[in-house]
Amino acid sequence: MPLTRRDGLVLAAATMAAASVPSKAAEKPVKRTVTPALFDAWIAMRGGEDVPGYWYSDGLVRSMTGGTVESRMLGVETWITPKALRTPTSAVSISRKVYFFLERDKDVIVTDKATGKPRRPSIFAYQVRTFTLIDGTIDYKVESHDTRASRMGGQGSVYTVTTTGDQVHVNYAVFPAATPDSKGVSVARGEIYDYFDHGPRITEMPQRYQGTWASGNTAGSMANLMHWRYPTFGAVPNEWLKAHIRKNGPMWMAPPKDMAEIETLRKSSRVKTDLIPA
Repeated sequence: MPLTRRDGLVLAAATMAAASVPSKAAEKPVKRTVTPALFDAWIAMRGGEDVPGYWYSDGLVRSMTGGTVESRMLGVETWITPKALRTPTSAVSISRKVYFFLERDKDVIVTDKATGKPRRPSIFAYQVRTFTLIDGTIDYKVESHDTRASRMGGQGSVYTVTTTGDQVHVNYAVFPAATPDSKGVSVARGEIYDYFDHGPRITEMPQRYQGTWASGNTAGSMANLMHWRYPTFGAVPNEWLKAHIRKNGPMWMAPPKDMAEIETLRKSSRVKTDLIPA
């Protein structure tokens, strides 16, 4: 059965509760081997070879003090793994994404309290992700360009890939380098990702491929998203999101074409787009 938002929250709560209970079994390390078949399943789930994936996301940003909802978070990530960048034990996936911070009950960008202007989205002109299967584990690296500069990350991520019946579940966490906020204060954060392929018997793409993301930072905010994969940009269900991107940032309607496009963007210290408020 496909994962619902409630299921995801219940699963996260149960995991935290279980982690807090001492167990003799937990003292023994559990070896989780990622086989070539599971590696292939992960790459196919995310975007496949030469077949783009369009991941639509919706969720909330909350304050860690009392859980007050600060905004809604809505966006899309376009993703592809070119066949030319794939081997039996490695894959290079290229993508770009944008997430907007909106009012909770309507598609209106919230005001940034620090600037008094519409809040800048979380936006990437491109991301290049390298996955390498080494001795049963996935080595992960990512190069990201947030339209202002590029940076490397992903090191130290631990991937767990498990199966239950037809379902494939991929879990991993990343801890990006701390960055300064609008006041120059260094902010650290952590992110946890879970992706699910519910099996080939489910024919509708957004019911088959789903995911969750949770993030918290030392500035006192936490966020969570649900993800659903769609076959085309036009199939993404939010009309405001599609219209806004088509008008103000059409580049974000599709993943990068190839590494030549990535190389051109690498040479640009800044990438201009009307998706970012002036």
